[in-house]
Amino acid sequence: MTRQGIAIEQAGERRPVLLIAVGRQRVGKTTLLNAISQHYREAGADLRIWNADLLNRMHSLSNFHRDALEAPVGSFDDTKAWIEERIGDQIAHRYDAILDVGGGETALNRLAAEVSLVDALEAQGIRPVAIHLLGPELADLDYLNASAETGLFAPEATILVLNEGLVTSGRSASFAFARVQEHPVVKRAVLKGAEVTMMPALGCMAQVTDRGLAFAEMAEGAQATGHPRTSYFDQARVGRWWNKAMPEFFARLRPEWMPRIPVREAAE
Repeated sequence: MTRQGIAIEQAGERRPVLLIAVGRQRVGKTTLLNAISQHYREAGADLRIWNADLLNRMHSLSNFHRDALEAPVGSFDDTKAWIEERIGDQIAHRYDAILDVGGGETALNRLAAEVSLVDALEAQGIRPVAIHLLGPELADLDYLNASAETGLFAPEATILVLNEGLVTSGRSASFAFARVQEHPVVKRAVLKGAEVTMMPALGCMAQVTDRGLAFAEMAEGAQATGHPRTSYFDQARVGRWWNKAMPEFFARLRPEWMPRIPVREAAE
């Protein structure tokens, strides 16, 4: 942490967070960021949503949040400039934000290669949070290993999320993720302060995301125009996942690494 970041915390001021999901394609980055956005906004968080994943059109954050800001279609340099503008606005106005950059080579990688991004953010009193989405395949550790080796985007606040939804049917999550959790790359990350947690699976996730419904809407029986009616059982599955399993998941995350939930005064 930089001197300015330390001074801000010593003064009792909370640092706004910038959450960025990292990982290869189709490991659940957008799904998790969507769940974080919905959960913390429902709790009253002042949270901005930035979508720079130009390859994901069907299930992008923009499909679920009408106020999500979307990077213009263009070159990597165009997207990089757009991300810089968004971060500049966050620094000026001190709100929490989520950035979806997608997988593969991204504009974030290029920005991080040009500047010491973590240090630059912390110098301005912003807490960068890296969320690595991992499946049970060892290849899913490539991004985590690259972050450790290059240091391009390896903030102190790092969360390794094991996505139970990627486990092959019939296998237990503990068995499926055993090799990943015992891998030296994960152990080194944990020694540096990273935290490991598991995101619970939702078997009918596609029934929600294909319809562009919020999880709470699906649980309450909302229907999407142009799609077959969702079954009562899928509504019940989403309700249990959203109202029980996911709050337990969020409760395991450090509050200072997540969007701020305002303290609500007790009713008189």
